[in-house]
Amino acid sequence: MLKTLKIENLAIIEDLSIDFNPEMTALTGQTGAGKSLLIDSLKLLFGARADSDLIRYGSDYASVTGVFQDIRKPLENHLKTLDINTDTLTIKREMSRNNKNQITVNQKSITLSELKRIAFFLGDIHEQHDISKLLDPKLQLSLIDQIDPDGILPLFNPYLLNKENYLVQLKKYEQAKKEEQSKTLEIERLKDEKDELTKFGLNPSEKKELNEKIEKLSHEEKIVSRVSRSYDILDELYQKGDLYEAADLLSEIQMYDPLYGKGSESLKNVYYELEGLRSDLKKSLDIFEYRSEFELDQLQERLYAIHSLEKKYHKDIDSLVIYLREIEEKILMTEDYEGYLKALKKDLDEKHKLTIEAGLKLHQARLKLAKKLETEIIEELQQLDLEKVRFEILFDPLEKTPMLYEDGLDIVSFYIGLNQGEPLKPLYKTASGGELSRFMLALKIIFVKFQSLGLVVFDEIDMGISGKTASKVATRIHALSEHTQVLTITHLAQVAAKADYHYHILKKIKDNRTVTQIEQLNAEKRIEVIAEMLSGERMDSYAIQHAKSLLEK
Repeated sequence: MLKTLKIENLAIIEDLSIDFNPEMTALTGQTGAGKSLLIDSLKLLFGARADSDLIRYGSDYASVTGVFQDIRKPLENHLKTLDINTDTLTIKREMSRNNKNQITVNQKSITLSELKRIAFFLGDIHEQHDISKLLDPKLQLSLIDQIDPDGILPLFNPYLLNKENYLVQLKKYEQAKKEEQSKTLEIERLKDEKDELTKFGLNPSEKKELNEKIEKLSHEEKIVSRVSRSYDILDELYQKGDLYEAADLLSEIQMYDPLYGKGSESLKNVYYELEGLRSDLKKSLDIFEYRSEFELDQLQERLYAIHSLEKKYHKDIDSLVIYLREIEEKILMTEDYEGYLKALKKDLDEKHKLTIEAGLKLHQARLKLAKKLETEIIEELQQLDLEKVRFEILFDPLEKTPMLYEDGLDIVSFYIGLNQGEPLKPLYKTASGGELSRFMLALKIIFVKFQSLGLVVFDEIDMGISGKTASKVATRIHALSEHTQVLTITHLAQVAAKADYHYHILKKIKDNRTVTQIEQLNAEKRIEVIAEMLSGERMDSYAIQHAKSLLEK
């Protein structure tokens, strides 16, 4: 429960400290007195984002401190995970104009997300615009889950995990499908390149050989004349056999001097080398003797073709040979792309199946919880002066292949019947403002009970309600306070009179500045304030008697 709320420099609140009690406390006051600032202060303690515009004019900082006592078991267990072991919880939010904000719990700094998690177990704040949220199908689905959050979470998390895995695989598959066409074009291009390079007959040494042949053929006359003359001289020496004869003569006398033996061997070597050179020169002339008239042109065309191929692929001939092997490997890999897609699709279908299975388990659990919520809502609404109410939660039929929504497979609608003999209709088409207020109150009563919250705050949850219904609403709010601390901002005299404690909020001028003050009312003052709520600006004796009557009940 909230024991103390201290507010400093928040809008028109300069310095305000309020001590609260268990059970039911009513907060009343004229419009603009600062009741909404109390809600804003509590919201800050429950994890709302801090806005420097809330800082009081002329001040550099603002702070809100809440002291909570009698911590309930779910919150106690959560605090232990943060190494906070205590029966008293002090939450402080500090804001400054230079955005140096701080959140502390028992003087220990925490993050905003950690504060929000604490607030989940701490209590619940109802704001006026929350009633309109009732018409949102997403909220309606979440209300079903809140009946048993501990039971839903183990089913909800697997759905989210499987759905995320499915969406990742779907993206991968769709990307692969998009690339399929480009892969088809790619393989066609690779095949064209392979055909071109294969037909070309790549030979790493060909370019060098071509350059040598072209160089020779380009200087045919000079080469032929000189090689022919050299050949003739060598042939004449070879034919005479003088060198070989001299070698034999020296061989015959080599026993007389080693010089003669070496000379004989040298002459024979020269003879054989000359013979080999003579033969090579003869062969070198063959290229000229047997070449066609167009051979030089053909060789030059082939060399030009090699240069063009190198330029086209930006690779030399050695690299083109390697590139041809790479192309052949790519074609083999790419031609199996259909198999790759089939493997991706199989994995995708399996992940989709797992997601649907997880979603169906969640769906079945929600069907049971929806029936439980229907019963609870009807019982509460009957106590709130809607005795003939009928209420059903309808699930959209699941298709053969259900849609994967953010929160599961389900879309739900709240249907209600308020008058006997009338068919059920969607909540947003049927309920008036006062009926929606009672519906929201019924929900709050149910969830406070299921979630074992220590505090619930109502900001005019009785809006649009009057007369006999107001008394029944007041009774139900008070009944709730038997198990949970209730703070309720109200304009209804019946609700204010039913409270165990009554605080009145008003504006005053202090040092030419408007400030908010709060006063806990004694019995006499309560009669006066409630009479004013009943009669408006002019209080009369009837209103006073009515106020006394309400307080005596």
